[in-house]
Amino acid sequence: MDWGSETTGEADPYVALLRRKSEVRWFAIAVVGIVFLELGFSLLLAPGLKDEIGARYSIGNVDNYYSLAKNISHGMGYRFTPDTTLTLMREPGYPYFLAALMHEFDNYHFAAIVANVLMTALSALLIFNLARLLSPARWVPVIAPIIYMLHPGVVLAELRTGVEVPFTLLSLCFLLFLRTAVCTESAGSYLKAGIALGITTYVRSTALLFPTFLIFYGLLFHRDWRAVLRSALRAVLVLACALFVLTPWIVRNYMLVGKFIPTASVQGVAMQAGNYLCVHADGKKEFVDLDYEAADVRNKLATEQGYKFKDSEDSYYQFFYDPHDEVKFNSFLGAQVVQQYLQSPTLFVKCASENVFNFWFRGKNSTTTMANVAVQSTYLILALAGIYVGFRKMHKPTLWLMLLFVLYTMAIYVPIHAQARYSIPIMPILSILAAVPICKLLFRGRHRRAVSEPRPAVP
Repeated sequence: MDWGSETTGEADPYVALLRRKSEVRWFAIAVVGIVFLELGFSLLLAPGLKDEIGARYSIGNVDNYYSLAKNISHGMGYRFTPDTTLTLMREPGYPYFLAALMHEFDNYHFAAIVANVLMTALSALLIFNLARLLSPARWVPVIAPIIYMLHPGVVLAELRTGVEVPFTLLSLCFLLFLRTAVCTESAGSYLKAGIALGITTYVRSTALLFPTFLIFYGLLFHRDWRAVLRSALRAVLVLACALFVLTPWIVRNYMLVGKFIPTASVQGVAMQAGNYLCVHADGKKEFVDLDYEAADVRNKLATEQGYKFKDSEDSYYQFFYDPHDEVKFNSFLGAQVVQQYLQSPTLFVKCASENVFNFWFRGKNSTTTMANVAVQSTYLILALAGIYVGFRKMHKPTLWLMLLFVLYTMAIYVPIHAQARYSIPIMPILSILAAVPICKLLFRGRHRRAVSEPRPAVP
């Protein structure tokens, strides 16, 4: 196992073919082995440790996706409870997927876990391909999927009926399509990227505005106004395709509340929660306790304003009896936070700065936060080392696109609300970069050698 494509025989197509076959073989062995290990842990060991894990990390039914899926599967429509209104609070992709699992399997939760593990394996395949496109270094495409699949946050995400795992898979699909588009300058490729973005947004809308960062991408490589204009037009094309894919959801929402809502209506809740956590954090209360205090404040605000609503099972969300009330209340919460930040820009800077830390490290309590610091810091340091060590030979368009996606994702959460699990969808990028110094370290002492397999005789 030699480091990099600088091996003496790398230019030889025969050697390159052997290298490719070797990497594919070891990748397949590693992924299959990890899949079986994770299925064994998730289905056999984790149920017995549910209380211990649940005290530190949110697993099982989370974010009320189960409630939506249950009502869908029972033919009651896209609502949280049978007696409350049709909702816009969550993107519909994952609840409908979960409803399908409920319909087909008696133990839907185990089915969801198996689906998560399989989607993680598919993500590993995309990471393998993306790593090859980024770096010529040998074994990076094999190591990167392994360290991604073994990331504790990924393993915990597989135990949740939440969107992190499917969103990561779809984000990788979108990123690969967009990478092809920017490298080929093909309009058809941009159309495909837009379609992939639309499908991704049905699960989670975080990535929807990323095409606007193509403008920065154009500046990085061309640095003239014509390049900016071309990049802006491409961004418009990708966004237009994405919105076209989202048309059924957009039309449904417009018919329900008379407003253009292409994603979900939960942003106001997120902004209020993030603001409350920032303002009231004093080091004495845990993150999870402050989060539920913020929910109590929302309940009081909704009651004071005369809204009719029902608490969620965990008293975190407010389920309304009129969809207009849901949208109005979320808009009110968001406007209230924006007004507070406009009156006190220093508060906004404080909250945004804290959310940078929260995005990578913040857990339910101090114990989980410290554990997150240990794990995430390792990946971040290795990723930065990977850029330093491998920058010269990395494919620069691919690298800048990946880094822009990381910065964009942070920029979405930092002004609003953040916690460590929000960083899971960009762990594939960190894993690829982190694999570079790991491979450098593992194979530093190996001498370059020619491939020992005999070549087929020339007739």
